[in-house]
Amino acid sequence: MKSFVLILLFTSTVTSTAILRPRQSNNGCCFGLTSVGTVNETVEESHGGNLLLGGSFQQGGFCLVKSTKTIQDTLNHNCFMTTPTRQFECFAGIVGATAFDVLANADGKSYLHYDNGPGLFYACPIGSGADQYYDIFSTAKADSTGCIQVALALHNPSGACSASNTTSSSGTSVLRATSSAPLSTQTTIAQSDPSVTSAFVAPGYSYVPGTGAVTTIVPSGIVRPQSTSSTSAAPKSTAAASRVCSIAASAPSIAPFKVATPNNRDQDTSTDVLISTNNSALFQYVIPGSFLPIMADAAKPPLCALQFRMPVCTELPKGYPCYSFSGLEQEILSNSGMAFALSDDDAAVPVVASWNATELHQVFPGENSILGTFECGKPAGSYGAARKMTWRASSVRSFSLEFLQAGVGADAQFQDGIGAWILPCS
Repeated sequence: MKSFVLILLFTSTVTSTAILRPRQSNNGCCFGLTSVGTVNETVEESHGGNLLLGGSFQQGGFCLVKSTKTIQDTLNHNCFMTTPTRQFECFAGIVGATAFDVLANADGKSYLHYDNGPGLFYACPIGSGADQYYDIFSTAKADSTGCIQVALALHNPSGACSASNTTSSSGTSVLRATSSAPLSTQTTIAQSDPSVTSAFVAPGYSYVPGTGAVTTIVPSGIVRPQSTSSTSAAPKSTAAASRVCSIAASAPSIAPFKVATPNNRDQDTSTDVLISTNNSALFQYVIPGSFLPIMADAAKPPLCALQFRMPVCTELPKGYPCYSFSGLEQEILSNSGMAFALSDDDAAVPVVASWNATELHQVFPGENSILGTFECGKPAGSYGAARKMTWRASSVRSFSLEFLQAGVGADAQFQDGIGAWILPCS
């Protein structure tokens, strides 16, 4: 009887402290998770099934079911982040719509991704001081006030994780591409010369004589949807801080007519862009004179956005070179990124002074990021002539990114891909 009691006590102790992980029950990829970023904690699971960072709960163990892109905890409960809360949690008998994947990064670590996104999560604090811990949410959470972005790296993964981990979340060096690009979802206005002007290109048009190349073509999945609401708040630092920018999937977009280095802006004809500690890049645009005329009774001129697109490499057109990227972990841990300074604007009322030249912009694979907004018309309905604008992109805290800017020039091989575009806000 005494030995039986000892066995019970030993079993109880092990159950309360050990990591219960059915590592090979389905011959799958099983692992623990740790956060990478400002918050560096192990992912734990509460008795109610909520996944947390910090606290005094049991360390979580998970297995990825590759065939269904689902994750289960040690009790074989399904884990997901769904409406209305978007909280990361695991429950018995419930299957959420979240599609998970494990991707290798250039730093040698593997990270948890979801819904074909960049693998970022919100860590939202609960409590304070020594009692503080963090609930975990997807970045689709409606109110992220006080939350911190983190990535979740695999800890002590099983061998099946390495065997199945063939996709990389960061790129290789930029090389010249030789094959043609598939069709894209958005209208792209590609201009080869600053003197070119163009009529407004409505969806459905493929070419406007005298404007350079304009393409409106069928979807191919290259351009990732903005979000469920397709709405982003205009950064507080811009001239239109109180206005909201929503970008429609069919919105026309203006590619740079030239990308160059500051020391060789006139002679540079390359479409390669390198942004690093020792290198900055110029993005030069022309907004046609009749781009986005507004109604006479409109209260304010229309709003445009400078948007940076960074598809994951597997979503790029065939033959499009992948980018070279300093990495998700470096960007989050070092709080690094890019600064986009508006260096030239020949509008009647230029916005150079009101554009924040030092604001940190972080870009992540799989995301389209709004770098800022500006008024792109006037009550009369046009500029009267083409408007030339130039932004200078520079590295912040050792960030580096090398890529081929799509859409440069009338004969651009790739009309969609990586880079910065001007688009109208809805």
